[in-house]
Amino acid sequence: MKYTLVGRVVVVTGGARGIGLTLATELVARGALVAIGDIDDSALEGARSASRAALAGRLDVTDPESWGRFLDSVESELGLVDVLINNAGIMPAGPLLSEPDGVTRRIFEINSLGGVLGAKFAMARMVPRGGGHIVTIASTMGESAVPGLATYNASKAASIRFADAARLEFRRSGVLFSCVLPGAVNTELATGIRGPKGVPNVEPVDVAEAVVAALESGRSRPRIYVPRSFGVLLRLQQLLPRRVGEALARALGAEDAVLRDSDLTARLAYNTRVGRS
Repeated sequence: MKYTLVGRVVVVTGGARGIGLTLATELVARGALVAIGDIDDSALEGARSASRAALAGRLDVTDPESWGRFLDSVESELGLVDVLINNAGIMPAGPLLSEPDGVTRRIFEINSLGGVLGAKFAMARMVPRGGGHIVTIASTMGESAVPGLATYNASKAASIRFADAARLEFRRSGVLFSCVLPGAVNTELATGIRGPKGVPNVEPVDVAEAVVAALESGRSRPRIYVPRSFGVLLRLQQLLPRRVGEALARALGAEDAVLRDSDLTARLAYNTRVGRS
């Protein structure tokens, strides 16, 4: 039976821009009561207006107290949380040895720890009532290795494995877990970066539609690749001997996608905002 989103309370982290804002907009269009959480106060009100979200509030995903306050506010104003979409993330790019230690830590805090904290806070509310759905917006980069994105690769790999383990641990609880792995998405986060040859960049709405489909399926979806062709490439690479798989990645341009072929100058504004520059 198709799961309806009408009247469901959905929390979207990192919802003030990019994939998160598009997700909020798509979910509202399907009748969900959407709560946007984001650390960027200056973008929150505009995001709420643009998406018509029911609520928008400050949320620092790295801070347990912030999670508690935000979810209490959501449940006070909208009702029990049915869905949590862990979308907040950053992707500073560039040579590893020029990456400030503070940025390295921040990538893990937001991309990995933030999702773990969010899932724990949401599950504490969902498990006792036997239902809910937690969606992790991970990345194909979590199942691949790209020079110039070493820390990001590691942070997304962590988020994927956490989602896998939580899904198995709580498989009898009624709480569902899905993991979405987009390739390069045309948002500020991926400015100046393209995916491997033959795999086009996707739009935020493509990711949003994949999330909606997962929610409406009413079941856990451990891997959703956007586009699907990226998933085929990753599976092929994993089946091949390591050296052959890495040679395939080089042939497709993945190894040089960031350090040689990307436009790092175009990323200056983004890197400055997230603290890389």
